[in-house]
Amino acid sequence: MISEPNRVQEILSFHCFNIPFYKLPFYLYFYPKRNKVSGLVHSESFLSMRLGEPIGNIRRYSFSKLAVLFYWRSEEDLEQFLITNQKNPIHSGWHIRLKLYRRWGKLQELGSANLYPKESASETPIVAITLARLKISQLFRFTKWGKPVEKQVRDHKGVKFAFAAFRPFRSFLTFSVWNSEREMVQMVQGVDPKLDGLEHKNAMLERNRKDFHTEFTTLRLEILEETGSI
Repeated sequence: MISEPNRVQEILSFHCFNIPFYKLPFYLYFYPKRNKVSGLVHSESFLSMRLGEPIGNIRRYSFSKLAVLFYWRSEEDLEQFLITNQKNPIHSGWHIRLKLYRRWGKLQELGSANLYPKESASETPIVAITLARLKISQLFRFTKWGKPVEKQVRDHKGVKFAFAAFRPFRSFLTFSVWNSEREMVQMVQGVDPKLDGLEHKNAMLERNRKDFHTEFTTLRLEILEETGSI
């Protein structure tokens, strides 16, 4: 659904910040307390992972770095949340404010999010986010086809920054900032196999043959503002 021009603009925000290891369970499953946060429609917390590292390698996991995706009714709601949580670790990290302009697939929690016209130039940076609920029975296939895609994204010349994240046992996320939408689409479609690779294209063909997930969505977002350092 494309939003009306005069409608209050919803935003998504994505945050990365460090927390003490012993607080990880709380932040993964209970942060924030939604009934106490005005204007918050949905949030998900994840443990961040380095792309391309072996699943069994401890270096893959950042056990003290949290990644959180928020869906807000308005940017003012995000501002109020930050103002009233000055002592929260979220202030010590990095965050980016985003406007959703394209969605493929469906995730129930984000199904009501409005799409807004893309306003930035075609060669400006964009963000791509994927969210998935994995079928546990498909873990082996998902890993087999997903690991090559991680390396493809990590090493692509069009990527400014990218990482993966998960919340045990079924929720997975990828987050990437691209120099342009054109370069991201070229990677997805494998336009030039030598430069872009075919791993993502092949993995999507395999997913279409037999789905890895119960739910899956890919979001393209325009960057509104970036704060802090990651």
